[in-house]
Amino acid sequence: MPAIAAHDVTDRLAELARFTGRGAGVTRLVYDEAWCAAHRWLASEARAMGLAATADWAGNLYLHDPAVKPGHAAPPVLMVGSHLDSVKHGGRLDGAYGTIAGLLVAHASRGMAGLPVVGFVSSEEEGSRFHGGMMGARSMLGMVDERELDTVADREGITWRDALEDARARGCAAALPRAPFAPLFRPAIELELHIEQGPVLEAEGLALAIVDRIAGYRHWTAWIEGEARHAGTTPMRLRHDALAAAGEMILAAEHAAGEAGEPAVATVGFARPSPGLFNVVPGTCELWLECRHVRGDDLEALADAVTRRWREVAQRRGVRLGLEEGPGQPPTALSAALADAATDLAREMRLAHRRMASGAGHDTMVFAQAGVPTLMAFVPSRAGVSHSPDEATDDDHLVTGVQFLAALTRRLAEHTPR
Repeated sequence: MPAIAAHDVTDRLAELARFTGRGAGVTRLVYDEAWCAAHRWLASEARAMGLAATADWAGNLYLHDPAVKPGHAAPPVLMVGSHLDSVKHGGRLDGAYGTIAGLLVAHASRGMAGLPVVGFVSSEEEGSRFHGGMMGARSMLGMVDERELDTVADREGITWRDALEDARARGCAAALPRAPFAPLFRPAIELELHIEQGPVLEAEGLALAIVDRIAGYRHWTAWIEGEARHAGTTPMRLRHDALAAAGEMILAAEHAAGEAGEPAVATVGFARPSPGLFNVVPGTCELWLECRHVRGDDLEALADAVTRRWREVAQRRGVRLGLEEGPGQPPTALSAALADAATDLAREMRLAHRRMASGAGHDTMVFAQAGVPTLMAFVPSRAGVSHSPDEATDDDHLVTGVQFLAALTRRLAEHTPR
């Protein structure tokens, strides 16, 4: 396997970061103009390196040896990559780092004995445009029901089907096949390299984490209905303030997660009170709630604790509470055998490392839930910052991570029977 040079990593990451919408950081929502430009650039880069670049109906991109043909007769492959989309005003590394790693490792693996290596670019993971996320990995694995194309829509009411038509017009997705939507490749192993998005590796002075499990999460949309009244004439004791109730609920979620202890987390990431005026007591408020934990029973206990406290707040304050649960993911164990192999390699390469659970969701969890042996590796995030324009990782760590991934890919591909 040819060596991957430092500039191969850093230059391409800088180039990919150019494809963004307006404002600070990187905004690249699935199928938007910046996303399509990045998609075309990655395909062009792959072809310039002698790889084939094949898009599927959902806009996932596969970077592979031209001799390895996609379709029902495709051999089992080792897939390595990450997602192309971003959060709004996010960083330049989340997803992009693993995507560039997949491109470089697929190129370095051409002609290698063993499992063919396919770099993948997942179209959508974040849920920034279409609520729920993981659309890319699910579509790669044939886990999408055709009805979702018409029921999944963004905030502007644009359905997945309509957004796909626009992406196809821009050359960023293949024609929609007949359902059921069969995968183009059969993954025997899936690997994903990612920034940590947290502070642990940097704080402990480590270069690498071997990820052996991923936290699950549950999502709710909450509607609080109080009474909109004149703010100047309604005494405090007679108010049913939806926003005040929401504030108490937000703190109740924070307290419940704190009492559960690490690694439990609960977050309200969105609040929309109405009517939003100086002189009107808020009559309604919408909240988005998320609970996460790495163990299933503990996730259920946290969710029960938070929602129970919210109902108690609503009853005490005399407001009505509606809770609608959205798509979630259970906690997911990754392959113990692959984690052991990666740990052995990290020792051989004399990389300071540790085992770790991921608090963030990733494409890899969908592969694991589909029965594919999977593994993730993390490199440090500077100050633990992610989903922010300030997201950064030292170049040395970025390069080391890709070189580790290339070595692990070679070891696994050569020792896994087709």
